[in-house]
This record gives sequence, structure tokens and C-alpha cells, in this order.
Amino acid sequence: MKTRILIINSVLVLFIAAGLAYLARGRIASLWDDWMHEPAPAAVTYEDILNRLGNRNDAAVNVNISANSNAATINIAPEPIPLPDELNLDVPFTTQSPFAEWTEQDNESCEEAASLIVHYYWQKKTFTKEIAKQELQGIVDFENEHLGKFKDTTAEETAQLIKDMWGYERVDVRYDVTIDDIKREVSEGRPVILPTAGRLLGNPNFRSPGPVYHMLVVRGWTRDMMITNDPGTRKGEEYQYAPGVLQNAIHDWNGTGDAIEQGRKAMIVVYPND
Repeated sequence: MKTRILIINSVLVLFIAAGLAYLARGRIASLWDDWMHEPAPAAVTYEDILNRLGNRNDAAVNVNISANSNAATINIAPEPIPLPDELNLDVPFTTQSPFAEWTEQDNESCEEAASLIVHYYWQKKTFTKEIAKQELQGIVDFENEHLGKFKDTTAEETAQLIKDMWGYERVDVRYDVTIDDIKREVSEGRPVILPTAGRLLGNPNFRSPGPVYHMLVVRGWTRDMMITNDPGTRKGEEYQYAPGVLQNAIHDWNGTGDAIEQGRKAMIVVYPND
């Protein structure tokens, strides 16, 4: 009899534990995710990057070759500087919902937040919740007036917004990009905006099931992970994704959420005005 009661109690304990674990599965996944992330290297400024690159000679090397009295000049581009093992740009952060209200507009404001994050980086500004909310509303109003919409802007539309809104002269959109392409830009001090199929990111901090289309900012990397400012979560500052996960998730908006994974792999790079 005692053995039977012990078995029943054990089954009940296991059942209750399983139920509690299921209810707390999001929190457990988030804690596991935090534990798996590596310590981010100390953040560096754009000026730090310029100093690091200061001794580089970007000019091409001209080599004169003479043969049979005919001279030829070969223009040899300099070798690219090896990427550092770790890098972390000092990029300010805001979520797309500064007061965690997560209204319908907030849920659709990742493009605006990612653009604003990069703009504040170049302007050497920092966020308060009040400032971020005001700025994001201003971007949405600007888009509605000039584009007739603010939801689901493509990489090209977002790049044009950055030019029109803040007067940047050069904002590049590049396609078929790789993690190395992204790192090369960040190593030059330029944070990169990425359009993604948000659910492929697998971020446990997103509200389930996660955004179909999502933009974030890459600010650096550790030896094994990519460091982002992801405006889709309050825990998005210096949020880390595995390179393979991030590469797989990069997809530009192509007009429909059902085909988001067919969108091209694109990135947006903003250059400071001289």
C-alpha cells in the first residue's frame, strides 16, 4: 500500500513539474538563451575605429613594368585588413516600443527603430524612452505622408527614408550578402541594418510566434556570435545570434509574408556625411 501511494505521489509531482515547466517555457528558454551568450567585448566608438585604421594606406599601388621597351602600369589594390577576432561598436539602443506598450504601431516599427538607432549612432546621441517614442512617431508620420504607409518597408524604401528624413548623402543597399560582408562594414565603424524573416531568428524574447518581417542592427561580433541591437525586445541591446542563424534569417521584404523566405539577402549601410 505504501509503495502504491509513493508511486502515485511521484507521478503527481512529475505531472505538476511538467505543467509548471510548460507554463514557464518562455522564461526558461530566455534564461537558457542568456546563459549561452558570450560576454560582449568592450564597446568602441567610431573615433576608436578611425584611430585603429589610421595607419592603413587605402591608395592603390602602381607598379611599372618594362619589357621590350614597352612600359605597362599595373594598378594593385591594397590587401584588406584582417578582421579582428572581436568587435563591438558603441551603438545606442532603443526598442521599437520604448514604454513596452506594444501597440499595433509599435509592433510594426522595427524598420523605424533600426534606422533611428543608426542615425543616433552617427549623431552621437543617446536615448531616453520619451525621446525614442517621440522620434519613432515622427518617422511614422513622415512615412505616412511621403510613402502613404509605414508598415513593411523594403531595404530600398528604408534606405530612401534615411536619406530623406535626415539628409544622409550615401546609404547603400547591397544584396546577396554574407556574414563576412557584414563584418567588413562593421569593422570600418559602420553598423549594418538587416532585414530578416523574424521567425527564423528564433529569439525567445519575441512575443510568440515572433514577427514575420523584422529589422535589426548588427554592431559587432564575439569569437562565435554576432552582436546586434535588436529593437524587437527590451533585452535586445547587444543581443547575440549565431552567425548561421543570422545568415539564414536575412531576407528582404518582397510583398508578402507567405514568401518572406524568398526575399533576397540584403543589408543597409549608412555612411556619415563629410
